[in-house]
Amino acid sequence: METVVILTAISAFVSTNLDDIFILAAFFANPEFEAKNIVLGQYLGFVLLLMASSLAYFAQFFIPFQWISLLGFIPLFMGIRGLIKLWKPKNQDISPENDIRYGKGRKVGVVALVTVINGGDNLGVYVPLFASMNAYGLFITATIFLVLVGFWCILGFKLVNNRLLTDKIRNYGHQILPLVMITIGLLILLRGWL
Repeated sequence: METVVILTAISAFVSTNLDDIFILAAFFANPEFEAKNIVLGQYLGFVLLLMASSLAYFAQFFIPFQWISLLGFIPLFMGIRGLIKLWKPKNQDISPENDIRYGKGRKVGVVALVTVINGGDNLGVYVPLFASMNAYGLFITATIFLVLVGFWCILGFKLVNNRLLTDKIRNYGHQILPLVMITIGLLILLRGWL
């Protein structure tokens, strides 16, 4: 059971934060930002997303578990939508974070804001995932997420200096992400009805 929680936590984090690696890399490449501001901002934004998603844990005391597990349709549909997008012609890559004007002394807040704004997919996966867990599973998952945020920051920093790796992650990330989302959605749905 614990292995399933750990693997689910890792897959949920990776699937919802693949794009964050490139956003972090963009911040690390910007000379206006110090590494500590980026890391603090990323943690602040992620903790806000985590707190919002954790509220779903308390919903299980008021709503039957089988009904909460139906939230698994959210990542399932997000994954299906991602697979459909793979078959459509690709549009140019747009990075809205590059349009933000950075004010002095607000760098941590800017990184946190971009993390939260970019966190819609996080909420879509974490809310049903957390709602389907017990307190122990929620604690393990949150701990793994927080450790992985630090790893993501390191990876984003390393990507700034490694063009070859960046291209490979972008190529495979778009293909793997929908399948991981579908798997997470199905796991949530099955957990509620088995």
